[in-house]
Amino acid sequence: MQPLARIVFFTLLTALASGCDAKNGLRRESPRSGLATLSAAPADGRTSQPASKSSGEAPAESVREERLLIQRGELDVEVARPDDVAKAFLAKVKELGGHLASQRGASLVVRVPAERFDEAFAAAGGFGRVLRESRQASDVTEEFVDLGIRIDTARKARDRMLEVLQKAERIEDILKVEAELRRLTEEIERLEGRRKFLADQVALATLEVLFRAPDGPPPPLRRVRNGSRFAWINQVGVESLMEDF
Repeated sequence: MQPLARIVFFTLLTALASGCDAKNGLRRESPRSGLATLSAAPADGRTSQPASKSSGEAPAESVREERLLIQRGELDVEVARPDDVAKAFLAKVKELGGHLASQRGASLVVRVPAERFDEAFAAAGGFGRVLRESRQASDVTEEFVDLGIRIDTARKARDRMLEVLQKAERIEDILKVEAELRRLTEEIERLEGRRKFLADQVALATLEVLFRAPDGPPPPLRRVRNGSRFAWINQVGVESLMEDF
């Protein structure tokens, strides 16, 4: 193995080993559930549960299990006038701090802050008769933590490769190091993109709502008639007079 190749090999090996050490040191097992405990501060979409304390023990610092959840929901609601209800529901979504992701007629996909997801779900169902509903929550805690570790490891490897590049003299060696630097940079960008996507999905829950009309025709709109210029007609009523014809 050539000297430069050995340097590159040991550089990557060292970075990988340091990443494994960081991963092992980041978590600790919870005595209750065995779930990994994260030291990061809670963010939107996380659920927390205090660790149990044995009876008779002195109070200790509370250890919290922070889980990152991606929440999704679907609703199929029967209403008299779907288009009007869809507008009213969008107004409610904006009130909750959410926004419209896509719309096709009275079929909506909205994003709302994770902590307001229950409110949005209940509001959608409150407009009419719920025909179908479902909710899912995906735990992405492990993937999110793993991505952070892999990003940190790749950055350290790239920094070491930059040091190797400064010492390289032959054109062949410089080209090899630059190729490895490009690969590491692309890997970092890909991992950061995935981590950003997960963070967005955790912070904002997704709710798909379809407002549909009942099988029968919608109730007719009540027509508002203008008053007559003759006071006696207004007193008797136009409808009463029309019955005589």
